[in-house]
Amino acid sequence: MPQLSPDGRTARRLPLDEGTAPGNDPAGRKRAIREATRRARSTVTDAQRRADDRSRARLALELVAHDLAPGSVIACYLSVPGEPDTLELVEALRAAGHRVLVPVLGRLPDGTPRHDVAWAWYEGPQALGPGLWSIPEPTGEALPADALALADLVFVSALGVGLDGSRLGTGGGWYDRALEHARGGVPCWALVNDAEVVDRLPSEPHDHPMSGFVTSSRTKPTPA
Repeated sequence: MPQLSPDGRTARRLPLDEGTAPGNDPAGRKRAIREATRRARSTVTDAQRRADDRSRARLALELVAHDLAPGSVIACYLSVPGEPDTLELVEALRAAGHRVLVPVLGRLPDGTPRHDVAWAWYEGPQALGPGLWSIPEPTGEALPADALALADLVFVSALGVGLDGSRLGTGGGWYDRALEHARGGVPCWALVNDAEVVDRLPSEPHDHPMSGFVTSSRTKPTPA
């Protein structure tokens, strides 16, 4: 019998998401799911990806318009090819009068690696440059980790999300560290593809739960 999600949909299971790996090793299960998700993302056509990105951005903007007042502060990752796109989303948020915080991962001004979480204000595509792993980031002043306390809503990158609010990141733990500085009760929404929604994902004590997720077809709060 198929397992149904709370909204009546059949919930897809990514490999090992129910703890079936030998030794019930969360880290090993996470690695397997990350690999499967990246393989699946690489098979999506450009046309389908563009269509999904447009639909997901529209739903994300509707969520913001419904939940937040004009001029709110929204934190959002800047995407790289293959990820759910946010480059048009952040520009639309800025055009709507919101202030947008985005991650800074590149090197410090003196050229040394940046180990601490940092943010910067998004000032438009013309003010972006390549950062760590070619992730776009603002070229202006970086703000400390506690700048996230300004945010009224956070859009988070993910390789998977559970209907219980569990999230699978890329493995570096950046957002788990960053979200420690969010104000209590501020909603954190994962942006994912429909096929990346599962019943639940392997989790560890440091994993930060999501308030909900946005795909190309739906916006869904979670119990987190």
